Amino acid sequence: MSNTTSTQQIHEIFYRPINRKIDRVVKVDNDDPSVVKKELEEYILTPQLERHFSDALEAIIDTEHTQTEDVGMWVSGFFGSGKSHFMKILGHVLENREFADTHAAEMFRDRIEGNEMLDGAVSSVNTKFDSEVLMFQIGAKADASGSESITEIIHREFNISRGYASMPWVAQMEQELESRGVYDEFVGAIEANTGKDWTEARKDAMFVRSDMETALVEATNEFDDEEDAARAIDDVQDNVLINASTLAEDIVDYVEQREAETGDNCRYFVFIDEISQFIGDDGQLLLELQSIVEEFGQKGKGKVFLGVTSQEQLQQLIPGVLEKEAEESKVIDRFPHRFDLTSENLDKVVRDRVLSKKGEFRGTLGDLYDQHEGILSARYKLDSSQSLKPINRENFIDCYPFLPYQLDILPEMFKALGKGSDDQLAGSERTLIDVTQSVLKDEDHLYDDELGALVTLDMIFDEISNDIPSSDVKSIREARPKDADPATARRVLKSLYLLQQLAWIPNTADNIATSLQTELGPTKQLEGDVEDTLDALVDAGYVGRSEEGYRFLRETERELENEIKGIEVGPGDIRRSSKRFLNDILDETSRVNYEGKTFQLNLSIDGEGITSKGYIDLKTYSPIYQRYEDLDPDGLKTQSFSEDGTLYWIADNEKQHDIYEKLKSIFQINTVVKEKRGNELSQEEQEALGQKQEDLQRLRNEAEREFKRSFQRGTLIYNGDTQEFDATNTSLSSLVSRKTDNAIPKVFTSFKHGSASVRDRHLEQIFGDLQGSSNPSVFSELGVVQDGELIAEARIAAEVEDEIQRREKAGESRSGGDLIDHFAEPPYGWSREVVRLAAAVLFRNGSIIPTYKERTYGTYTEDGAQELFTQVTKFKSTSFDERETVDIDTRTDAKQLLDRLFDRKVKSTDQAVDEGIREGANQWVSTTSTLLSQLRRVDFPLADDIEQFQTRLQNLLQQPTSAKRIKQFVEFEDDLEDLTKTARDVAEFCGETSGENRLKEYETIQRFITTEWESLIDEANDHPGLVDVSDDARDAADRVKNTLDTEGVISQWNNVKTDYRTAAEAFTTTYESLYEKRYETYSDSIDSVKSYAGSNIDESNLHSALSDLTERQGGGAVDLDISNEDHINPDPSITRLIEHIQTVDSYENGAKTEIDNLDDDDDDGTIRESVDIDDIFGNVVVTEPDDIEAPINELRGEIEGLLDQDGDVEIRFR
Repeated sequence: MSNTTSTQQIHEIFYRPINRKIDRVVKVDNDDPSVVKKELEEYILTPQLERHFSDALEAIIDTEHTQTEDVGMWVSGFFGSGKSHFMKILGHVLENREFADTHAAEMFRDRIEGNEMLDGAVSSVNTKFDSEVLMFQIGAKADASGSESITEIIHREFNISRGYASMPWVAQMEQELESRGVYDEFVGAIEANTGKDWTEARKDAMFVRSDMETALVEATNEFDDEEDAARAIDDVQDNVLINASTLAEDIVDYVEQREAETGDNCRYFVFIDEISQFIGDDGQLLLELQSIVEEFGQKGKGKVFLGVTSQEQLQQLIPGVLEKEAEESKVIDRFPHRFDLTSENLDKVVRDRVLSKKGEFRGTLGDLYDQHEGILSARYKLDSSQSLKPINRENFIDCYPFLPYQLDILPEMFKALGKGSDDQLAGSERTLIDVTQSVLKDEDHLYDDELGALVTLDMIFDEISNDIPSSDVKSIREARPKDADPATARRVLKSLYLLQQLAWIPNTADNIATSLQTELGPTKQLEGDVEDTLDALVDAGYVGRSEEGYRFLRETERELENEIKGIEVGPGDIRRSSKRFLNDILDETSRVNYEGKTFQLNLSIDGEGITSKGYIDLKTYSPIYQRYEDLDPDGLKTQSFSEDGTLYWIADNEKQHDIYEKLKSIFQINTVVKEKRGNELSQEEQEALGQKQEDLQRLRNEAEREFKRSFQRGTLIYNGDTQEFDATNTSLSSLVSRKTDNAIPKVFTSFKHGSASVRDRHLEQIFGDLQGSSNPSVFSELGVVQDGELIAEARIAAEVEDEIQRREKAGESRSGGDLIDHFAEPPYGWSREVVRLAAAVLFRNGSIIPTYKERTYGTYTEDGAQELFTQVTKFKSTSFDERETVDIDTRTDAKQLLDRLFDRKVKSTDQAVDEGIREGANQWVSTTSTLLSQLRRVDFPLADDIEQFQTRLQNLLQQPTSAKRIKQFVEFEDDLEDLTKTARDVAEFCGETSGENRLKEYETIQRFITTEWESLIDEANDHPGLVDVSDDARDAADRVKNTLDTEGVISQWNNVKTDYRTAAEAFTTTYESLYEKRYETYSDSIDSVKSYAGSNIDESNLHSALSDLTERQGGGAVDLDISNEDHINPDPSITRLIEHIQTVDSYENGAKTEIDNLDDDDDDGTIRESVDIDDIFGNVVVTEPDDIEAPINELRGEIEGLLDQDGDVEIRFR
C-alpha cells in the first residue's frame, strides 16, 4: 500500500452504504411507492437537468391561458444518461402523488438548490393543474408478434389505467354497460356463473365472449336471449375503431369529464419510454407517432401531452428512417420540446449518488491528496486530445477512489462499446452508476482496502466483461505471452481494450500504466513493467502497434495478419514503392531560396529525372537504390570538381533494412486490401480490414519519416567539397541550400545586381511619393531612388532598357513576358518583380512607352497605367518601346496652393502635382457627398456652399490631361480658398474631422423651436392667466430661431445651445405645472361626483359615470428630462393639457347627469329631483351676513316645492 498511516477501509468513507441496492435501470412503469420514493429522494439535479425541467414545466404552465398544439416532448440520451429517470421524475412531479406524510413534488423541491425559477414552476404546475400521467416502456407492453401499432398500445394502456379490460372490444362493452348503469349487475352475473373474478375472467380471450353473452341476458333487460346478446357483441367488435384521431378523442373526453366532475383544470400526459428501439428503422411507425402527437395537439389544445424517450436526438433519428425532407421537418415540428441528456450530467450524478463522502472523511482524503499532490499532478493523468478534469484537491475528494478523469472517460467507453447493440452496453443493462457501485462494493476489489487504493481500468473491465464479446474476453483470459507475467499481461490487455474504444486517447504505454495504478505512490516500476509486457504481447500476436501506441488484436485480425505475411514481394515492387515515397519527400528540394528569390533545381531521384525547369542539377540516391546498385561516392566527388551546376546527395543507409521491411509490409497490406475490396465480408472482417488500412497509413508515415531522416543524415557533394549531415530537425530544402548558396553565385554571375527582395507593394510604392522618409530600403539597395529622386541609370534599369533597345533594333518581341524569361536565365537569375520594378522606373522617368491591348499609355498617372506593372499578368502581355510638359511658374503656384488648401506637400513635377490635386479633390468629393446627405435632410443653411465646393472639385477631376487640371486648379484659387474653409468648418461641425457630430443636436433644437415652443407661445397668448412665459425665455428662443437659418450658426453654436436650454427649461416648468394642475382639478371633480352619487350607487355604474374624468385625470406629477429629450413631442401635448383643464366642468356635469339617469331607471316609486346650486348662488356677491338670506330663502322655497309632490321624494344638489 501507499505510505499512509490511515487504517480506514474504503467502504467506510461513503455517505450512503456503498453496498445498498441501486436499481440498475429506472423503469418508468414501476410505481412501487418505496421505489419511487427512493428515486425521488436520491435524484440528482444538475444544471442541465434543472434547465430541462424548467423548460418542460413552463411549457405546461403556459397552457393555462393559451391553447397550443405544441404538445410533443422528445427526451434523448445514450444508455445510462438518465433519460428514463428524467421522464419518470417529471411524471411524478406532475401527478404529485402522496407518499406517507409528503408528496412527490415536495420531495423533488427538496432536491432543488437555489433555483427559485424551477422551484416556482413546480409549485405553479401543481397549483394550476390536476395532472394524470400514463407512463410505460413500450417494448415491454407490445405483444410478442410485433404487429401492434403505437396507437393500439397506448389505447390498451389507457384502458387498463382506468380499470378496463386490455382487449379493446371488451373495454368498449364495459364502458357502455357503465354508462347504462348495469355494469355492477353484469360483473355480478359473470362472477356468479364462472366462479371467477371478472378482472381475471376478462383476460381469457377464448371463453370470455360466451361468458359475456350469458351475463348480458341475465343482467339487463335489453336482450331476449344469448343470440341477441351475441349480435350486440358482434356489433361492438366490428365497430371498434382505433386510430390516432379516436385515441386523442377518447383521452380528451376523459380529461374534460374529469374537469366537469372536479371543477379543476386537468391535464393528461402519455409518457412512452424507449420509443427509438420500438421504431427501429420503420418509417411508418415514426409517421404514426407524428400523427398521434398531431391529434393530441389539435384535439387537446394543450390539455394532452405526448412525451417519449429515445437513444437519439430527433434530428439524428429521422434521416435514417425517413427519406423525404418534407416529412422530416413535419416530424421535427411536432416535437418542439426537445431535451438532450448528455454525459455532463453523469459526473455530478455519480459523485452525489454513489461517491458522496461522510463529512469526517473529507478532511482525511484532503490530507491524502496533500501527501501525494506532486505525483498526482505529474503521473496520474492521461494524455488526451480532449480536455479531461484536472486532479485538484476538491475533485480528488469528490471522486476517490476513482480519479476525476475516469468519470470523464467511462461513459464514453460504455457508449463506444454499446454501439451496434441496440440500446445497452453490449446487450446488458449497465450504467455508470451501476458499474461504479459494483466496483466499490466488490470485496475482491476495493471494498475492504485501506485508503490510498485506487480503481483501475482492469477492474472496470472485470465488472462489464459479460457485456464484451466473449471471444475477446476469452483471448484476454487465456493470454500467456513469453517473457511476461501472465497476470500483468491480462491487466494490460484489459486496460488497452477499454482505452482503444476512445479515438481521442492515445493507447500509449504511459496511458496504460496510468490506468493500472492500484494505489497512490511511485509509478516508475509499473511503467517499466507495462512497457516490457506490451513488447511481449506484440511478439505473441495479442497486440499490434499503432500510430499512437498499441492496439488489441481480435481473432479475425490475427488471421488477416497471417494472410498478409504470405504475400511475396520482389525487388521491383520495393523500388517502385520507394520512388513513390521519394517523389513526395524530395519535392521540396526542387526549389531553394537564395537571397529572397526562389530557384528551380533539376531534381533526379535514383537516376530518374523528376523536374527540368532549372539551371542547377540535384542528383539524389536513396537507401533502396544503394541496396540494389553500386554507388561510388569518391568517384562522384572527383567528377564534381568540373561541375559548377551539379550537386550529389547520397542518403545514409543505416536504416536501409527497416525501410525495406516497412516498404515490404506496405506492399503486402496494400495487396490484400485491394484483393478484398468489394468482397462480401463479415462485420468482424470489415473491422479487421479497416484496422489494416490504418496500419497501412501508419507504416507509410513511418517509411516517409525514415526516408527523410536518411537524407538528413546523408552526404552532399559539390565542386569537390563533401558535407556529411546529422540534422534530423532541419528541413531537406534547408540542407540543400547549404550547397546551392555556393552554386547559385557561380551560375548566375549578375544576380547580385538584382538580388534585392522586391515585393508587389514596392511596385505600387515606386509610383508614389519618393521624397518622403518611408521609401523601402530595396529602392536604395537596387539604386533606383537616391535622396527622393528617381535614378533611371540604375544597373537593373539600364540592363532592361538595353535589352528593350536591342530587341527593338532586332525586330524581336518586347513583351513583359519576354523580359521576365530573359532575365531569369543565367547570368541574371532576377525575379520577375525586379524586372517589373526596373521597367516601372523607366516608365515613370519617361524613358519607355507601354502598350497594352492596342492602348498606349503616356504617363504613369493615367487610369490603369500602373496596373501594367503591379499586376504580373498584364505586365507579361504589355509591349514596350522607347519615347516625348506646364510652365514652371504655374506648377509652383499649384504646388503651393495644394499645401495651403489640402495640406499636401508634393514634388515639383507635373505628375506629382497632378497626383496631389486628384487625391485632395477625390477626398473632399467623398467627404462632401457624405455631408450633403445630412445637411439637406435638416435644411442646414451652408448646404449650398458645400454643393458648390463639390462641383468645383468635380470639374477639376474631369479635365482630360494633367496639364489642364493643374492650370484650372490655379484659376479656381480664390473660390477654392473660401469654399475649402467653409467645408472644413461644416465637416468639423458634423463630426467628420472630430469626434462629435453636432448636426443631431441642431435637428433637435430646430424641431423644438418650430413645434413645442410655438405651441407654448400660442397657449400663453390665448390663456395668459393659465400659461405664463418670461420675457427672458421668449428672447432666448427668438435668438435661437433667428440664428438657426443663418450662415453664422456654426460660429454662434455655443450661444445657441445656451439659449435653447433656457427656452426648454421654461417649457418643461410650464408643462410640469399644468400636468399637476390637471390632476388636482380632475381629482376634485371626481370627489364631487362621488359625493353627489351617494353611497347606494352600484360600483360599476359609478366607474362608468366617472370614466371620462378618470381618463383625463392623468398622474400626479411628471418630470421632463431635457437631456433625454422628454420635452420633445410630450404626451399629452401642452395644448391638450390646457383643453383638459378648461373642460373639466362639462365632464363633471356629464357624470352627474349619468348618475341622475341611473336613478330615473330605478323603478322603486321614489321621485328623484336635482337642484343646481350654481343657478341660485352663481351670481350672488356676499359682503355681510344678511346678503346670504335671499339665496337661502330661494333654495328653501324650491326644495319645499319639490317635497310637496305626492310620494317619496329624493333631492340631490349639483
